[in-house]
Amino acid sequence: MKRTKFLFFALMLTVVCLIAQVTPIAYACYKEAVLLCTEDGDMRIEVGENVVWLMIITVSNWRSSGDYTEIMVKDNLGAELEIDYPINMTQGNVEVRLTGKSEKVHLFWFVGTLHPGERANLFFLVSTDYNPAGKQSYTSPGRYELNSGPTMIYTWQDHRHSYEADSIWITVHTPDGND
Repeated sequence: MKRTKFLFFALMLTVVCLIAQVTPIAYACYKEAVLLCTEDGDMRIEVGENVVWLMIITVSNWRSSGDYTEIMVKDNLGAELEIDYPINMTQGNVEVRLTGKSEKVHLFWFVGTLHPGERANLFFLVSTDYNPAGKQSYTSPGRYELNSGPTMIYTWQDHRHSYEADSIWITVHTPDGND
C-alpha cells in the first residue's frame, strides 16, 4: 500500500514536471534525481532502507539553426537500483536491458529529432534493489554513484556528436547516525 501511494505521488509529480518544463535549456543533456521517499520517512538515505527517486533526463537542441537527428540517450544505473514502471516521456521510446547477476540497469532512450529550441523529457522511478544475496542494497554506509551520467548521441549538420552529463552521487548513512 505504501509503495502504491509513492508511485501515485511520483506519477503526479511527473505530470507537473511535464507541464512546468523547469529544466535548463542550455544543456544538450541534463539529468536530475528527486528523492521522493525513504522507508522511514525521514528523507535520509540509510543502509538497508527502501528509497525511491524520480529521475528526469532532458535533452535539448539549444542551437539557433539545424535539427538534431537520430538522438539516442544511454544511461547506466548502479547495480543497487531498479526501475519502477511506468516510464513516461514526451517523445520517442525506451528500451531497458538488465545485465549480470545483479541485473544492472542499462537504459536506452530513442528520442528521434529535435528542432532548434526544442527539448524532450524522460521520467522514471528508481528504487533500491535487492542484491544477489537477497539483502536490500545499500549494505554499507558511503558515497555511491546513482548513475554513470547519461550520454546523448545525435547527428547535427551531417556529423555524429555526443554529450555526456555528470553522474549523480548520493551518501548512504548508518541508521543510528554514527557515520
